[in-house]
Amino acid sequence: MNAGELGVRSITDRMLSVTRRHDMDMLAELITRLIGRHSPQRHLFEPVLLELVALIGRALQDRADRAARDENEMFVVDVLDDSDDDCAAVGIDEIQPALRAILRAVLATLNDDGDDARFQVGLVADDPDPLARLDAVVHALRWANGLGEDAR
Repeated sequence: MNAGELGVRSITDRMLSVTRRHDMDMLAELITRLIGRHSPQRHLFEPVLLELVALIGRALQDRADRAARDENEMFVVDVLDDSDDDCAAVGIDEIQPALRAILRAVLATLNDDGDDARFQVGLVADDPDPLARLDAVVHALRWANGLGEDAR
C-alpha cells in the first residue's frame, strides 16, 4: 500500500468514525476539505468516494449467500419511496444524478466491474455542483455506517 492509499484510507476511516460518533462539526470540516473547488484535499475526493463504494460493496457481498449465487447472476436493486405506506417503486432516472451514480457504482462493484464503478464515481467527482458532491458523500457515509452497524 502506497502513501496515497494510506491517506485515502485514513481520511475515509476518520470520516466513518466521526459519522458514527455523530460529530457533525468535525464531519463538516473533513468533507469541506474534499468538496470545495479550492480545498486542500480536493484531489482526494474521488479516491475517498471510491473507497466508500468499495466498503459498501464488501458489506453487501458479506450479506449475500455466495454459495447460492450463480456466476452468471448479477446484483440488481429496487429503489423504493418509503415516505408513505405504499413504498412505491422509483424510476432510476428520478433519483438525483450524483446519488444515481453512487448507486450504480455500488452495483458495478458488486458485479465485479471496477471500470464502471470508477466511471460512475468520476461522474460525481466531476459534477460542478458542490451540493451534489456533498449529498453523494454523505449518503455513501450513511450507507457504509448503516451496513457496518448491521453487521455487528
